Amino acid sequence: MKKDIHPKYGECTVTCACGNRFVTRSTQPEMKLAVCNSCHPYYTGKKGRVIEAGRLEKFRQKYAGVDYGQRNKDAAE
Repeated sequence: MKKDIHPKYGECTVTCACGNRFVTRSTQPEMKLAVCNSCHPYYTGKKGRVIEAGRLEKFRQKYAGVDYGQRNKDAAE
C-alpha cells in the first residue's frame, strides 16, 4: 500500500436536524443530516400522513375548477 495517499479515518460527529447527535468514524470530521433513525418515519413507526394530506390538499387546490369534460347534472338540464 502506498504511503500518504489515503485520507485520515477518524471520529466523526453526526448531527441531525431533529437534534440527535452520535459519534461514528469517517474521513469527514463532522456531518449534518436532515433525517436520522430517530426521526425517520420508517424507524419511528409513524407514517407520513401529514405529508400525504398536504399533497392531497395541494392537488385539490390546483385542480379545483377543472371539470375534465364532465358536465354537472344541473347544467345538462
